[in-house]
Amino acid sequence: MAQRQLLKAIAALAATARSVVATQVSLSARVDAKECWDVQLSSEQTFYPSKFQAHSSSDMADLFEIIYADTFKVIVSKLAKEQYVLTQCGQNQPTDAEVETVAALGTDYVRKHFSVPIQSAMAMSTVQLGFMDALGVQDRVSFVGGYASGPCWQKALGCGAAIEDSWAADFNATHLAWQKGSVDVVFVDCGSDCSSVNSMANGVHVPTTQEDGALANAEYIKYIGAFFNKEPEANDLFAATKLAYNQAASGAADPKPVVAWLSYSTYGGPNSNEPAFVVSQAAYKMGLVTDAGGVNFDAAAELAALPGFSVKDAVWGNPAAGKTYSVVLSAYNGSDSNTMEDVKANASAHVMPALGSVDIVIDENYAYDPSAYTYESFLTSFGLTNSSNLTFVKNQMVLRLDRTISAGNGLDWFESRIAKPDWALEGLAYAMHEDQSKRAKYFRNVAKGETPDQVLTAEMCKATLPVCEAEAVAEAIAIEGPTTVNSTTVKSTTEKSTTEKSTTEESTTVKSTTETPDDTDAPDDKDVSGTHSFVLPTVGLAAAVAAAALAGSA
Repeated sequence: MAQRQLLKAIAALAATARSVVATQVSLSARVDAKECWDVQLSSEQTFYPSKFQAHSSSDMADLFEIIYADTFKVIVSKLAKEQYVLTQCGQNQPTDAEVETVAALGTDYVRKHFSVPIQSAMAMSTVQLGFMDALGVQDRVSFVGGYASGPCWQKALGCGAAIEDSWAADFNATHLAWQKGSVDVVFVDCGSDCSSVNSMANGVHVPTTQEDGALANAEYIKYIGAFFNKEPEANDLFAATKLAYNQAASGAADPKPVVAWLSYSTYGGPNSNEPAFVVSQAAYKMGLVTDAGGVNFDAAAELAALPGFSVKDAVWGNPAAGKTYSVVLSAYNGSDSNTMEDVKANASAHVMPALGSVDIVIDENYAYDPSAYTYESFLTSFGLTNSSNLTFVKNQMVLRLDRTISAGNGLDWFESRIAKPDWALEGLAYAMHEDQSKRAKYFRNVAKGETPDQVLTAEMCKATLPVCEAEAVAEAIAIEGPTTVNSTTVKSTTEKSTTEKSTTEESTTVKSTTETPDDTDAPDDKDVSGTHSFVLPTVGLAAAVAAAALAGSA
């Protein structure tokens, strides 16, 4: 054990050293590359004209806002109650008073400052990695989790860039703290308690999977992109994803199959602490089923009469994200002498018949080794036999989410699917309808013997990674530089918050009417209604201050 710890420490230190050296690019070098700008702007100039801003989609993500000023932008992360001020590198960090003029800090919110584009990051969850992969910024990611599936993340892991595993027997908390402190940004998740994120100076909450739809999840490419000054690329990528999603939708089946997302969990029930059979009806899953040409199982109606039934929000703080239905096994313990196997069999005898209307089950059970999980594994887990009269058993329609995996058995479903829901929709339509016109992705039919046959490997990565090559540096992310804006129209907008304590603030902004260089390529589907995620007009800071003063004297 001691030798293993030593080798692990040496590899980790070497990777960190390579990463830290690679990210220490001087300001002058970054200015020369036009990644940073140290010029002083005039009152009519900005670094963020509309074509360099994240553009809104009115029916998508609701849990964040991006507001643009001349030399900085502000992201409001609503669930974690945080505000991220992203200042163009080479420019002075704005004062709190300057930020307040553009985006007032909500009640109980925490404000954090970053210089962008950031030079280094780590992702505490795989759900953030798909966005950075799509944006092509793998060379700015210093550490990733051991179950990352993307080829370049696996390549990084092979170079010692693994995040210290808090579940490992030889976990080193000091080393994990050092990893977090060595990067510009730590992208992280949080649920009902975000205090650990709030207290981390460089912690950034990414609530992508806490939204209420697959395309809403995918819109976080704009959120992540803002930290890298990659909004134009993010806009294009999201537009392409949205188009591909709509094209992948299938409505041909008649009658439409009934689909249930099913699992057996030791963390079920109203308090997430009991063995239970669980039906997930997260909004994004239900949307995928509908868009793939299916009908969702009515868990509320079919399970409600069962002993041990409970329901809770699929996502804390966002009821619109769907529900999770559980039937706890403890309700089926006939006597104290029953073994757990007896209790589970008794529960199964009551719960499984309630799935009589289901044509297709999506089995979400976790398997450490996906290749070892077979149809027999499924039947055993749910107390079923091959002779069951249930439709999904008779017709052999049991799907799993582990067709696309990493060489280390990480599920790509929890990584690339977040940024690419069109792949998930196409894969589900392929599996549900056996539609050969669709591509196979993520889903496999375990009942028909399909295996995890899409294995991603490090050798597939073609990017140069500083964590692997001592002389490598991240590719520069150049921006166009100061743009002249003639600000003539003052517009007041009000952003509506979905958090418990309202963060609704009336912020006076300046609507850009003339921009140089030409902005004719910018999308025209901007939403400035004040009810969604983005405040798109460029804010001239000096003009905004003057406008605020005028408003105060009126």
